[in-house]
Amino acid sequence: MDTTFAGFTSRDLAFLADLRANNDRDWFAAHRAAYDDGLKPALGALIAALSAEFAARGVPLSGDPRASQFRLHRDTRFSKDKRPYKTHVSATLTRVKPDGSHDRMAPGMAYVHIEPAAPGPDPDALHDDPHGHGPFAAAGFYLDERPHIDAVRAAIAADPAGWGRVETSLAAAGLRLDPGAPVKRMPKGFEDHAGGALEPALKRTRWIVSRPLTDAEVRSPDLPRLIADFVASARPLLDFGWKALDGR
Repeated sequence: MDTTFAGFTSRDLAFLADLRANNDRDWFAAHRAAYDDGLKPALGALIAALSAEFAARGVPLSGDPRASQFRLHRDTRFSKDKRPYKTHVSATLTRVKPDGSHDRMAPGMAYVHIEPAAPGPDPDALHDDPHGHGPFAAAGFYLDERPHIDAVRAAIAADPAGWGRVETSLAAAGLRLDPGAPVKRMPKGFEDHAGGALEPALKRTRWIVSRPLTDAEVRSPDLPRLIADFVASARPLLDFGWKALDGR
């Protein structure tokens, strides 16, 4: 796989747009060369280039050009939506495991989502339903396991000043936390913070910032630098979450 990232091409984005209109196995089989020879290696090259950019900035995130990509095939087993393919390509870059491998869903990550641009993307919708909102990058903690979620909550409750510095740093970089899939009631063990300044942060189940990307940026060989700069700006959030999870 060529690891030189030159930008996604018009053919790459056209394939995704056409797949949205022709989301069936026969069409994909007839056109899959555009994915195998174009999109997939381009995403792999972006992962490799991003890993180098993160290393240059001292950000402890990296990815494998193949293993860090998500499959294009959708899991339709438990979904009413039986369309067989996603109409975007995506990948995560995470901290390297002790054995040198990468876990795509390890807590604390950079996420890259490539699809044709949509008019007026809504940043608040990116993580609740990323499909159809155009390309974007994200960084932070997309957590599913309750012990992980509560570990971050406990760290916020134990160090409100430290969490305040994270929020201030993000704001200074022009970033704001996405909605975060909050729970409706104060989570168990944190009831004493109901009505307090920390309530919104403690009700979250995800702590993520995102950056919409333009078509021009997606096509540019400068995309790895742009994403790495964004993720470096989110470093205080990553460091806070990693400290909470590593010490739980």
